[in-house]
Amino acid sequence: MEAVRRRSGGDRFRDAVIYLLLNDGFSVQDSSYEQDMHEASDLLIDGAGCALRIRSEKALQRWPDQFTIRATRPGCGADTEFCKILAGHARYALYGFCDGENRVVLLRLLDLDVFRRCILGNPEQYDRNLRFGRDGVGYLVFCIDEFPADLVVRTWDYRH
Repeated sequence: MEAVRRRSGGDRFRDAVIYLLLNDGFSVQDSSYEQDMHEASDLLIDGAGCALRIRSEKALQRWPDQFTIRATRPGCGADTEFCKILAGHARYALYGFCDGENRVVLLRLLDLDVFRRCILGNPEQYDRNLRFGRDGVGYLVFCIDEFPADLVVRTWDYRH
């Protein structure tokens, strides 16, 4: 029951993202509840865990070349996505933005092995601004341009 609630109340962009991936020849499966909760993996792409986050049109207008990863969560002792990713979970992250009509207009497939190598190998090189949402959740903010080009595996850009 909990997995059904997670999926139905979760990401309304899941089907659109899966369509883009399948159309480009990727193999895509839903992750298990365990993979989602403990491995930061919303989907499996070519058999590897993949986190998924789609942000609003407002975020696209303000921060199109940034990505955020949840780093703190008030009142929750569980590991955050940032901890899970640094621990080696999830091979990829899909990070994108929608427009005012809730269509995915920019999506990047990020290689989390590259991200981990950079963050763990030279942490002071990467600006880790911690920003908090209205709900008290803290997100680390990263700029794509600060990472090597191979961080971005594929980009789908439908902005006009």
